[in-house]
Amino acid sequence: MKSATLRTTLALTAVLASLVGCATPSGETAADRRASTLSMRDSALAELYRTQPGARSVIETSAGYAVFETIAMGVGVGGSNGYGVVEDRATGQRTFMRMSSGGLNLGVSAKEGKLILAFKDKATLDRFTRETFEWGSDAASGVKGTSSGGMNEAAGAATKSITAYQLTDTGFALTANLAGTKFWPDKSMN
Repeated sequence: MKSATLRTTLALTAVLASLVGCATPSGETAADRRASTLSMRDSALAELYRTQPGARSVIETSAGYAVFETIAMGVGVGGSNGYGVVEDRATGQRTFMRMSSGGLNLGVSAKEGKLILAFKDKATLDRFTRETFEWGSDAASGVKGTSSGGMNEAAGAATKSITAYQLTDTGFALTANLAGTKFWPDKSMN
């Protein structure tokens, strides 16, 4: 019986590991992957505006915004990875980025979603796109949305300057747990 359980766990792990490739933009060339990312951005924003109409004014008045496609998976230990683009509203500059996180996960899961971040100030936007930006395991990692998608005021200095929205296959999520999440520029696409 233990052997069957081990085989099942290994098979599930292999299936979930194969989903990692789903969190990459499609295309053979960097130009194709950029176009795929921009298409994902457009559809994610359209869905956000449909489900959370107030988000449009947050995005339009921000210093910039980011849109990521993510896939979260795990068997006991889980994590997520994804790709996206950051738009600097003042300059029009785009930075294509990657993200990943890890953590404990009860059970077996795989879930795709979109993460949209609105930067309230240029300094936070620049810090986010410059190198590796990481939400730690302290209070700054506890991003929590309200019905309008706002951040938890106790979330720390960095996240007070960022409004997070999370879209799932079932619609708008009221929380976005970004503990231990890293974001960095994708050198192959910039």
